Amino acid sequence: MKYNFKKIEPKWQAKWEEAQAFKAVDFSEKPKWYGLVEFPYPSGAGMHVGHIKAYSSIEVLARKRRMQGYNVLFPMGFDSFGLPAENYAIKTNTHPHIITEKNIQHFKDQMEKVGFSFDWSREIATSHADYYKWTQWIFEKLYEHNLVFRAKTLVNYCPHCKVVLSNEDSQGGKCDICHS
Repeated sequence: MKYNFKKIEPKWQAKWEEAQAFKAVDFSEKPKWYGLVEFPYPSGAGMHVGHIKAYSSIEVLARKRRMQGYNVLFPMGFDSFGLPAENYAIKTNTHPHIITEKNIQHFKDQMEKVGFSFDWSREIATSHADYYKWTQWIFEKLYEHNLVFRAKTLVNYCPHCKVVLSNEDSQGGKCDICHS
């Protein structure tokens, strides 16, 4: 008998969604378990096998903990601010907000089809005001307590992209964005 994934998987995914099987319950008496994966940059046409590989091990742990009776908080979000999103918008000649929202939905659809058990009720996107208002608030508090300062320092700069790059975005002395 051949496994008919096109028929079987949507059936079970619909049942999981209807039962809210992956939603963490606030103030539950169950023991708690929290899993968090690195949020993807929704700056491409979709997920690749590296995303699946990176998320699969913690996915297994989240499912195991649920089966062991834990109240599992396993949220997902999207690191949707910054150069990757901006550069993808430029590349596709699409407004950054429009292409980012489209890519977030596409990534989410793919993750749901794979069957990842994320608690989508706690989804975040770093480009949404209800998220970044808190990063701004934290920065203001740091500033108020003199924990923010200006200094002259060496930075990684890409003359082609005309931006300062993090060490992560300029490994090997080259810009990871334009490769110059």
